[in-house]
Amino acid sequence: MVNIERIQQVLVEAHVDGWLFYDFRKSNPIAYQVLQLPEEAMYTRRWFYFVPAQGEPVAIVSAVESHVLQSLPGTQLAFRTWQEMYTHLKTFITPGIKLAMEYSPLNAIPYISRVDAGTVEVIRSLGGEVVTSADLAQYFTSQLTQEQMYSQREAGRRLMIAKDILFAELSEDLRAERDLNEYAVQQRFIKIIEQQGLDIPADELPIVAVNGHASNPHYEPTSERYSPIHRGDLILFDFWATLPVSNPISGDYTWMAFAGTRDEIPVRQKEVFEVVRRARDTGIAYIRERMAAGEYVQGRTVDDVVRNIITQAGYGEYFVHRTGHNIGTVLHGNGANVDNFETQDERTLLPFTCNSIEPGIYLPEFGVRSEVDLLILEHDVEVTGVPVQEEIVALL
Repeated sequence: MVNIERIQQVLVEAHVDGWLFYDFRKSNPIAYQVLQLPEEAMYTRRWFYFVPAQGEPVAIVSAVESHVLQSLPGTQLAFRTWQEMYTHLKTFITPGIKLAMEYSPLNAIPYISRVDAGTVEVIRSLGGEVVTSADLAQYFTSQLTQEQMYSQREAGRRLMIAKDILFAELSEDLRAERDLNEYAVQQRFIKIIEQQGLDIPADELPIVAVNGHASNPHYEPTSERYSPIHRGDLILFDFWATLPVSNPISGDYTWMAFAGTRDEIPVRQKEVFEVVRRARDTGIAYIRERMAAGEYVQGRTVDDVVRNIITQAGYGEYFVHRTGHNIGTVLHGNGANVDNFETQDERTLLPFTCNSIEPGIYLPEFGVRSEVDLLILEHDVEVTGVPVQEEIVALL
């Protein structure tokens, strides 16, 4: 059941007068998550639900579907015409009232932009000031329970075991000069991960990418499209999975390996990996320092810190994606991303959320990425999937 008191608490803390939820034909999934509405029901008309920072909520629904918000507390007002809808909105929209909505100024954070421009214009025409609910929504869509945080840690632990088993097997294959290719290794990796008691989404399989293929961050080998793996190749492994429990949180990691001995790893590959590693660790250290000082950290500032390391090393144009993404009950969650590149994510990295940190450098001849996960705590972060990678793994 929706926790109105908690919503009102975060509104007071944010100095916002109320949260105005709006939806048309399930266009606003954030509203359904926060209000815990059953998405399988029929919603064909517009509805509003106003939660004031103090006082009783108000639901505004179409007379055609007067039942849709009956599970929510508060007064319910039904409209037949658009004029009646406006009249009902005026009962609580007073000049200067500050209302949070699923709106992002200049669409800076598209994940939160769920209310259309016309509806925002309606609220403004009635005297309301519309502000973004981006940070407010995280409290209800992205914060994790202790059980979920445990599921993320445990998924990371088991994924590291699976990775070690795969690398040991590949070492034996290389010594025996057995034929290897990206797709076959991917399929083997899936089986090893599943043997650790983990689930992998059917439409999101691990990535095994050799040399130039690793320069495509979303490359995926298939049974028809793959490259062989030879001695002397650089291989990127991006892998994720969850525990088979209710509402688990994914572990999501990327490691680099070389099909040869440590002495055979090209100097440039070592240098590029070192830049990526340093960028990763600098970002983590920045978050820790700010949180230890009691400060909030925005996703965009962490991205700037990480990206600056890569840019100063001369590889800025080859870092082509955000530094990290929120991880929730889906791999790419709707919480704050570590991003000031693809989007301008001003949201706070809230305690009890999870994020990846995954800088990469993607050159024409090879790509390098290093990915870890962070559980954001109250005054610190916890890195999961340990030990983290410190150098390219030589498979021989």
